[in-house]
Amino acid sequence: MKKLLLILLTTFTLSSCDKEDDKPKTELEKLPPETQTGANTAGCLVNGNVFLPKQEGLNPALVCNYEFIEGEFFFNLYFSDLRNGGVKTVAVQNRRISLEVGQTYVLNNTNIVLNDFTGGGGMYYISSILENNYYTNTIKTGELKITRLDLQNSIISGSFWFDAINNNGEVVEIRQGRFDMKY
Repeated sequence: MKKLLLILLTTFTLSSCDKEDDKPKTELEKLPPETQTGANTAGCLVNGNVFLPKQEGLNPALVCNYEFIEGEFFFNLYFSDLRNGGVKTVAVQNRRISLEVGQTYVLNNTNIVLNDFTGGGGMYYISSILENNYYTNTIKTGELKITRLDLQNSIISGSFWFDAINNNGEVVEIRQGRFDMKY
């Protein structure tokens, strides 16, 4: 009787194991969850591959600001992979526009680092080689959506996507972008 009970318990235990635990995560599952708590997370897919901030050295790999300067709001989100002496960065900016929860903002400005503009833009760059700088423009665009903006607690959360193009006409696809930041 004890043997039969032991066999039944073992069979039940083994049959209830979840095979999902053994499966490797998909690229989408490697991204941080879409939270709204100020978790200081960001990530996206770059041409289908997961891209997360990775710090090496003293420079921060994740920076977010939402500032009120001279009567206008400026939003900046930068996150970089700084490993192995290289720099890969995804950036989203929105300038001179007061952001609101539930609103979607077009990312269609070019060269968000050097130019002064009103509206939104997206960028992806690899190191500082000019051919590796990809920018949104009026044709290669994207969107930024704000899901939480808590001015009292300095929390901003949202999602984004964009297509960007470099000087050689090569396009990079940024998808499933998400962030949950204290600024």
